[in-house]
Amino acid sequence: MKKLNFKAVLIIAVTLSVSITTFGQQKHDHSKMNHKKGMMKGEMMQQKMGETQFNDANLNKAYMHYIMINKALVKSQPKKAQMMSKMLVDILNNYGKASESLVAANKLAESDNLENQRKMFAELTISMEPLFKDNITKGKVYKNFCPMANGSGAYWFSNSENIVNPYMGAESSMSSCGSVKETFKSM
Repeated sequence: MKKLNFKAVLIIAVTLSVSITTFGQQKHDHSKMNHKKGMMKGEMMQQKMGETQFNDANLNKAYMHYIMINKALVKSQPKKAQMMSKMLVDILNNYGKASESLVAANKLAESDNLENQRKMFAELTISMEPLFKDNITKGKVYKNFCPMANGSGAYWFSNSENIVNPYMGAESSMSSCGSVKETFKSM
């Protein structure tokens, strides 16, 4: 009986030890969490985008993805910019009233070259302006301009008056080059 109890205790101890070790080694992806509020990054972006709203749900999504492309270009992340552009293409297809923007977003989605993406982002910005400017119902969109971007100057939109230039990238000394040229807000 003592041998049987010893074996049972030993088996249980080994099983628990392996389980605890295995569980302790599992890696949890905390990179998408805001530890202060327990929110996923996408949820935070959606909440922040809640400050700026448009008269159509697809435009709200389009603006959110535009801003995400902008941030990917600021951080010099061409793969992320490409992925967000592909998502923007789907959203603009659903919206159905943005053929110029759809063409520009498709070009951006097909490229994984950062320099080309930044040039195409300027085209996307020009094509998106009437969508954002004429359909905003809440909040503000800032239209920014950098005279040095892409060699001849380029515009971009942001949620903030603070200049963070997607054409120069965060690693550049020119990352704050530019100024707010216009503010779109609801009437």
